[in-house]
Amino acid sequence: MSGILDGLTAQQRAAAIQTGPVLVIAGAGTGKTKTLAAAIAYRISARGIPSGRILAVTFTNKAANEMAARIRASLGEEITPDWVGTFHGLGARQLRIEPEVAGLRSGFDILDADDTRRIVKRVMKAMNLAGADGPGEFRDPLKLVASRISKWKDELITPEAAPAAAEELIVGANRNRIPINPPGIRAAARIYAEYQRTLRDANAADFGDLLLWPVCAMIRDPAYKARWAGRFDSVLADEYQDINRAQYSWLRLLSEKHREIFAVGDDDQSIFGWRGADVRFIRRFTQDFPGAKEIRLEENFRSTGHILGAANALIAVDRNRLGKTLYTRKPAGAPIEILKFRNDEAEAAAIVTEIVRRRAERVAWDDIAILYRGNASSRVFEEALMRAGIPYTLIGDVGFYQRAEIKDALALLRLTTAPDERNTDEAFFRVINTPARGLGEKAIAVLQQEADQRKVSLLRAIDTALLPPKARAAALAFADAIRSVEKVRPVSVADQLSLALDASGYRKMLRESRAETAEGRLENLQELIRLAGKFHGARELLDHAALATGGPGDDATGTVKLLTLHRAKGLEFGHVFLPGWNSGIFSPPYGDFNEERRLAYVGLTRGMRRITISYCAFRQGPARPSEFIKDIPEQHRVLGWLDLRAAPHVEAANTIVRLPDIVTRAAG
Repeated sequence: MSGILDGLTAQQRAAAIQTGPVLVIAGAGTGKTKTLAAAIAYRISARGIPSGRILAVTFTNKAANEMAARIRASLGEEITPDWVGTFHGLGARQLRIEPEVAGLRSGFDILDADDTRRIVKRVMKAMNLAGADGPGEFRDPLKLVASRISKWKDELITPEAAPAAAEELIVGANRNRIPINPPGIRAAARIYAEYQRTLRDANAADFGDLLLWPVCAMIRDPAYKARWAGRFDSVLADEYQDINRAQYSWLRLLSEKHREIFAVGDDDQSIFGWRGADVRFIRRFTQDFPGAKEIRLEENFRSTGHILGAANALIAVDRNRLGKTLYTRKPAGAPIEILKFRNDEAEAAAIVTEIVRRRAERVAWDDIAILYRGNASSRVFEEALMRAGIPYTLIGDVGFYQRAEIKDALALLRLTTAPDERNTDEAFFRVINTPARGLGEKAIAVLQQEADQRKVSLLRAIDTALLPPKARAAALAFADAIRSVEKVRPVSVADQLSLALDASGYRKMLRESRAETAEGRLENLQELIRLAGKFHGARELLDHAALATGGPGDDATGTVKLLTLHRAKGLEFGHVFLPGWNSGIFSPPYGDFNEERRLAYVGLTRGMRRITISYCAFRQGPARPSEFIKDIPEQHRVLGWLDLRAAPHVEAANTIVRLPDIVTRAAG
């Protein structure tokens, strides 16, 4: 018994041994995984609950494996509970035992995301929903439909209920003036029913099915619910703030009779509303389970006093939270550095120079992270780190030059630079049907044969290839568009790239798209055009991009880490840079402002020893600092670099922050 509870704080121990419904509000860095594992081990060892009658669930295989390893360390290899895993993994086990609730047979296949998209695409084609009656006139109809079906399943909306749900979604979006694609949403509802029928005919399930059908069966069939709720005497759930409706319903249905549910989470770190998580579920826990005990883990073992003081003040502005105040036994440490730069390039240059200085003071590369709001922000830091020769890893995203829209734009640039050279054929293949021009595989094969026979480029082959009238007209229009850029003789690489994007219809395609990714892709193209202005010729930019595509993998060590704030949740770093804290970046027009505040809070609580926040006076126009900066109390922040030796390179980077009183405070 002592081994199970050894090393726990008083609050962790109180949580681990609590019976009945328990909500553990576990702040960042307070040892939630340790507490959860101890709670499981305690139920087996002290309360005598058989390990096979305990269900413990989390979101990732990594977290589930860590939980299981901690339990084995406490109780021995042979006593690990049978039902420890992810929501999808445990849902799959339940469905495999009684697959008929989903209309499936024994031995059904589970499809991954790529399999799902292929079937959706096939169904759309069979239903003739790629035209004006469907979502096909938009940039990424396949993604729109697949994403919407997935969201409906997470919301427990079956194919039969989807048409009504679609209309409700459209009305709500219009009422709140949120951009939406009504034809695409309505088409998705029609496709959903046929897609689900196709899955059942193939005896297959997608990820959404793994909880949708067991939950629906428990709601509709009391006997089925009794069988499954009766299997477990205790249910434990990690990251409760991130659950969606299907996950919430599954947990509640399995535990509402015995009321032995142990939920661990932190509403202050609920940042995944955009993918279905609903912070209201954790906040209503005591309503769902009357008499539930709330226990707060507030001692933080990660960060210094100034970091926690800043984080506590920032999140306290949200009046809807459950409430807690993090504290630490560590020293106050360095206050939060707040810096203002003229633009993002100055910001990146100064941060990278500061990273070099800290490296000279023996700070490890792995101890440094740059956390930003959106993927488009990575480009300027990738450029600065490459110039400085600093090894870096871009976590959870492809590099700037490896993104599809950037590769497409560079392919257009290559074609407009040398349209008649055969080494442009790969670029031709990449963009000939983006946007769609109706040139199918047969037409491309004719062009390829003509090019091979005449030993000319594919673009030149268009002039003489024997194509059907429609295909020939489309091919000639594309060739004319590419050549029109060359004829204009643009003055700069930026102008050439911009003309190519317009002449080809690529930028128009994105502007007219209602896909969720369209705006971000247009922002990335603007970044590329801005970068192109720094090069003397197109080939120089193309060479630069080719050299920049190589880099360490996501699992590389000995590198500075670049990642979004969403990806950073659950991680920690000694030195954290938080650039781009500008109004608008941290408060998108259609976002949840409180969720943005929680995202800023997550960023602050990733830091262990030192945090630097920065913003710019100009970002494609005059810019203001984020509203969240003023919420950090003065006693926890300093306006400028703490280390005065940073002053020369800060000035070189065009900063506009150094004030006399800052120098005095920093020196003190």
